[in-house]
Amino acid sequence: MSYGLSFAEDFFTGNTDGIGEVDIRELYPVSKRPQCVVQALVSMEACEPAQFRTIVKKALGYSLPAGQPADETVFWELLEAMKKFDTCDTLTPPIDVYVCEGEYVTVYEDIEREVA
Repeated sequence: MSYGLSFAEDFFTGNTDGIGEVDIRELYPVSKRPQCVVQALVSMEACEPAQFRTIVKKALGYSLPAGQPADETVFWELLEAMKKFDTCDTLTPPIDVYVCEGEYVTVYEDIEREVA
């Protein structure tokens, strides 16, 4: 079963204010358990570059050069593509958020927000 993306902005960008002028790779460090969608994309680019390039090609329709970091606009275009595709596998973490048919990133629970 799939669900629409009925999440607050902080699920996508990690905060409610959106993104400022900070370098995306400084703002979203690579993680094995990304806490928001943009961090999941940054992490995928660093850890699975071939898969990241495949997602860009399928979702955005253009190719990225191998071995070269993506321009920051690519991440925002992917984020917009995800919002338009509007599909995730569950409403509780970990959540697979689809960029396009068959391609997704996984977002994990923010353990700092858990209540003991």
